[in-house]
Amino acid sequence: MHNTKSFEALISKIDAFIRMYYKNRIIRGIIYSVALLVGFFLVLNLLEYFSYFGQLTRAILFFGYIILALSLTGVYIIVPVLKLFKIGNRISYEQAADIISRHFPEISDKLINTLQLGSMVGVGSENIQMLEAAILQKTERIKHIPFTDAIDKKENVRKIPYALIPLSIVLILLIAAPTVIKGPVQRISNYQVHYERPMPFRFIITHNELN
Repeated sequence: MHNTKSFEALISKIDAFIRMYYKNRIIRGIIYSVALLVGFFLVLNLLEYFSYFGQLTRAILFFGYIILALSLTGVYIIVPVLKLFKIGNRISYEQAADIISRHFPEISDKLINTLQLGSMVGVGSENIQMLEAAILQKTERIKHIPFTDAIDKKENVRKIPYALIPLSIVLILLIAAPTVIKGPVQRISNYQVHYERPMPFRFIITHNELN
């Protein structure tokens, strides 16, 4: 453990940045997942609506969509959630410092050097007091910097339309032409059932007497 309280405070700030980093990735992952899944849902439904695929093709579409949904959820949501709770490999303090430094270039060298000095304390160095004095000096110069501001939270707001556009299209179709959505969903989910394409015409019998 380091005896320098300033260094411990610095590490706490970097930890807060890492937590915010993964929370931001979770939000972005939800947006991406919704956008992609609803977009693919819409494409598959339109293809089935106009094509009336056979049982094998509908089975491929059904299980392909399930695999896609599980994959996107795992990559974009579950993995960041696990890392948020320190399960699995997370970004290191050095990687976090590099991200922070790109946003605050004025503290780039100070932050990275402080971490390097901190890693030298307690590993047999003969100049511990000198190292701790240098750490204190550098941490005092950067302690006022809000590290979490290095995360562009507005980027997620700008990406929300990616999810809203396909959701809006599906909602409009459900209201204006529900058969475009409901029919294909029923046929794809019941892929083992054979469906005949409706005839493009119908007979209207105008006489009661069929002689």
